[in-house]
Formats: sequence, structure tokens, C-alpha cells
Amino acid sequence: MSAFQAAEGLYLTSGEHEYVADCVRVRADFYRMKGHFIQAQDVLEDLQRSTSWMYLSETTKAMIWLHQDRARMNTFTTSADELFSRSMEDREFGLPSKILHWRAKMYQGEDIIRVKIQLEEFLRQCTDTEDLYASCDALRGLAEVVFYQGKLSEMMDILQKRAEMYGRKEPDITIWSISRKAVVASLLGDYDLARELIHNTSENFKFFSLPSTHAFLYRCYGSAQIELNAGEYDMAESHFNATIEACDIQGTLYAKATGIRGLGEVAFLRGNLALASQHFAEVQSLCAEMGVPPPKLYGCNPLYTLPERFEGWVSFLEGRAPFTTSIIQSEVAY
Repeated sequence: MSAFQAAEGLYLTSGEHEYVADCVRVRADFYRMKGHFIQAQDVLEDLQRSTSWMYLSETTKAMIWLHQDRARMNTFTTSADELFSRSMEDREFGLPSKILHWRAKMYQGEDIIRVKIQLEEFLRQCTDTEDLYASCDALRGLAEVVFYQGKLSEMMDILQKRAEMYGRKEPDITIWSISRKAVVASLLGDYDLARELIHNTSENFKFFSLPSTHAFLYRCYGSAQIELNAGEYDMAESHFNATIEACDIQGTLYAKATGIRGLGEVAFLRGNLALASQHFAEVQSLCAEMGVPPPKLYGCNPLYTLPERFEGWVSFLEGRAPFTTSIIQSEVAY
């Protein structure tokens, strides 16, 4: 990020405003991927108030609006009808914007059948135009649709198709798809398959000399979900802790929040209400820092959520028993 910020200053000095915009977009993406959604919006809004904005092409402006709305989508402060509307008519960014627009509508409660019909149509258009990255977004959206519908076997097929589409060309996307497929296998009760799949995400990409932090987090958090689903709470706790440690090194807020929520569920299952409350309160604090409403922690990432039987987080947010002040205080005293 420091390098891109320095490059941005050099481009500004030399009047290369299109390159200035690209540097800003990359910095905003880094913020967004690390869960700093407010900062991502801020740097993009600053660009729109700068002198560079008047020199940008309409396509570049559409790119900036698209990335701004990707950050805004996570904070649930804007109606889905407004999100991505400014970039949907652009020739280059129109189709990706339409896909994200309908994914945003799904996250905000749009009828799931309507969302599925739209995403399937967009996927056909992606195939016609050979737009690989838009296909990636459409397939992710369709995986989320069938997840909401409880069609886990169909979801496995979609994730496999997504992984095969990218192969070694985009290892992060492939690892994400396989790790999510592994978690789905654990939801179906096939823990051996789940562990084999998550292990393969490491084995298949050893040839990369610099595997990304995201790839590590996908595997680590996926392993934690699998072991939690399998009832192996000690192993789940270990993987959640490893996820959090990696996030602390990189300053990544979102994965850290989901990891701490996982630790809270383990503490809750063990009957340690004071520790569970401490973890859940920390998740609340991280949500505030990210700009994400706590009940919407998984709002734009439904495949990261934990099954409903792990109810500590929801009980804590709703103030339901056993999370009452008197019980927690007596637990702390004890």
C-alpha cells in the first residue's frame, strides 16, 4: 500500500490521472479485502473530490464507482437498488456491476428465485463474452443462492466448477472454492472428505513460492469450521487461533472477527459464559471498526457463517439467556 501511495503521488505530479485512479483503486481494494470498509470508501471518495476526477474517462469513473459500492455493500448503509447503479451502463464494467447488484439484493432479502434467474442469465452472458472474472462472481452468487436454499450437494457442484474454471491461473480463487467445498462436505457429515479437500488446498499449490495471506486464511478458517462441525472443539480452537494470529500480522479485520466469533462459540459450548461474552464483545468492537452491523457479520459472506446450532453469538446479540448481566458477573467472580 505504501508503494502504491508513493506511485500515486508521482503520477499526480506528472499529470497521469488515469494511473492515479488505478493506484487509488488498488489501495481501496486492499482496504476492502482486509475488512477496512470505511477506509476503502474514504480513499475512493477523496479521489472523486480531487482535481484528477475531471480528467478521468467515463470507464475509469465506472470502475471507481464499482469498487466504492463493493465496500459500501458490506456496511448495509445503502439500499441494494442504489448499489452499482452508476456503473451498470458502462460497456466494460456493466456486466460485473449487474452481477454484484443482484448479489447485493440477495444479501438485503430479495426473493431468492428472482436472484437465481438473474445470476444464471448473467453467467450465460459471461460465457458468451468470455469474461472470466465476471463468471467468478456469478458462480459465487449462485453458490450462495443454493446455500440459502439448503441444496448443499448442488452447491458442491458449483464450487467444483468454479475451482476447475480457474485451476492454476488464479490460485486464490481456486483455493477459496475448494476450501468452501470442504466446509460444505463437513455440513453434509462427511468429515473425512472435508479434511482431505482442505488438505489438498495446501498440497496442490506448493509450487507457489509466495502463497498469499488470503490463501492461508481460507485454509485455516475452513479447517476451523470443519472441526467445529465435527465436534472436535480443541482442534477447531487451534485453527481459529491460527486464523486470528495471521490476521493480526496483516491487519485483517474481517477474518479476525469471524475467527473470534468461532472462539466464542467454543467457549459457549464449554459453558464458559464469561469468556464467550468477552470474545463476542470483541467481535462487536471489530464490527464497529469495519462499519459492519454486528447482526450482518456474515451478510455478504454467507458461506463463512456457522450452522444455527452454534447459537452463542446470536443469543449474545439478542440478549437472550444465558447472556444476562447477573449470570456473567457471577461467572467472572467464580
